[in-house]
Amino acid sequence: MHALPLHSTVPVRCAADALDLLALAMRHPLQHEVLSFLLDPEGVGGLLVAVEGTHAPDALVDVVQLMARVGEAVPWAASLVVATVRPAGGVLPGDADRWLEASAVADEFHIRLMEWFVVSPLGIVCPRDLLGEPERWPE
Repeated sequence: MHALPLHSTVPVRCAADALDLLALAMRHPLQHEVLSFLLDPEGVGGLLVAVEGTHAPDALVDVVQLMARVGEAVPWAASLVVATVRPAGGVLPGDADRWLEASAVADEFHIRLMEWFVVSPLGIVCPRDLLGEPERWPE
């Protein structure tokens, strides 16, 4: 696991903003990892955390729990963005359930899971789309 400071004070207000930040930390060639960062109510973050070697699909929930626990202890933290990098493929069976579980875990710590991206050579997918849930980004 390693952390990178987010040097931008520009708010993350949409998926494209979040993906721009995640792209700065993502390893190339793609490797199994889960990237995440907390945001304040205005969408500004402070640290991007990368957990390497996350081959198990349920590693997402473990990382969300870790980051939400940290977020609960940080007075400014309001929401969380997460990306799972899967170099061998994209969405897996059970990802819709993982989205629901990760959202519930974050809620337990009073942190809103804004988005979960699955990144692969096939592209980028948001598992909440599998359920037809609307985006959670501010309008």
